Amino acid sequence: MKKPANLLVITCLGIAMTLPALVNAATYTVYGNRASFLADLGGPTDTQDFESFPNGTDMMGVEFLPGISVTTNLDRLEIFQGTGDKELFSIDNQGRGDNGAFSAYDIHFSLPHKAVGFDIEAFDPDANPGLLSIEFKDGDSLGPFPVPPGATEQTPVFIGVLSDTPITKITWNEPFDPISKSCCEETSLDNFVIPQAVPLPPALVMALPAYGLIAGMSWRKKPRN
Repeated sequence: MKKPANLLVITCLGIAMTLPALVNAATYTVYGNRASFLADLGGPTDTQDFESFPNGTDMMGVEFLPGISVTTNLDRLEIFQGTGDKELFSIDNQGRGDNGAFSAYDIHFSLPHKAVGFDIEAFDPDANPGLLSIEFKDGDSLGPFPVPPGATEQTPVFIGVLSDTPITKITWNEPFDPISKSCCEETSLDNFVIPQAVPLPPALVMALPAYGLIAGMSWRKKPRN
């Protein structure tokens, strides 16, 4: 249930796991703790907490970090702010779930990101677990697997993914609302984090055309008779 509130201390989901890969399958780790995710990630990061966006901004399919956007099966996806911080929130025009008996967020990746983290917020502790699915570029997938709520509705539920294969989509399916017993629990997404792209040294950038020329000359060289 959506109740505007400030973020509290991030707590562990208890779902952190390392899953062994099959042949030609992605190897990945799913985290329920932001500190552990960032420690394993290492290096600088880019983050998005949506505080710079005006309240009510349409965010359906809008890229908010390089190569990352979100859509929903509901009517609208907007920046929402109550008494606390701003976040991504999906809205149905008539009532949550009027487009069907489920509500979901799809996180899309148009660049080859191999790591991402984010918070699921406003998750009622009395609700059943929601379901999360992760898809990878090599066709491998994980889930759907259950993600339980935090200790309170103000406790963010962190999800982090670290993989050796680019991620193509993450889907968060909300559970039924624990009060109405119908679709669906009103959660939001916030505090996205990805590894920061490391730029090439200027000297290497200037040298790349020469490397390309050398490679082309080598490729066209005819074998001796």
